[in-house]
Amino acid sequence: MGSAVTFDSELGPIAYVAVEFPGGVVGAEGFRELLALVERQAIRVLDLEFVTPADGGVRTVEPASLGTADGLDMSAFDGASSGILDAEDLASLGARLTAGSVAAVLVYEELSMLQVLASWESAGANLLAEGPVDAGELISALDATEPQTSTQEAR
Repeated sequence: MGSAVTFDSELGPIAYVAVEFPGGVVGAEGFRELLALVERQAIRVLDLEFVTPADGGVRTVEPASLGTADGLDMSAFDGASSGILDAEDLASLGARLTAGSVAAVLVYEELSMLQVLASWESAGANLLAEGPVDAGELISALDATEPQTSTQEAR
């Protein structure tokens, strides 16, 4: 096995999520929750892009121009675009978006584990690996470990 990875006290685990909002109306409550996570310092938004299908690809949309179901002022997300997501990243979503929809693509850092990792590091621990877990694989593994109910037990 190769050498251990050192803890990085500057960055927590990083992930992304892309969500499509049919009809171009974004879910206000989810964005309120996102702001609350940022305010609690549970996550750090590294990049947030809004895109809509256009001419076989996508075009970016300014957050302040988006409508929400209950009128949330989306201008709080102006400036959240950092350029981490490049044109190719965003274009790969184009074929999956339905006409008239808007997608939010969020790259975020999970901050809640930083203190835990720092504590382990100060105790002499070495980080061996980290990375995302595929949700489909996790669900399959959980399904495989669930006790199977026999036909007689079900009666």
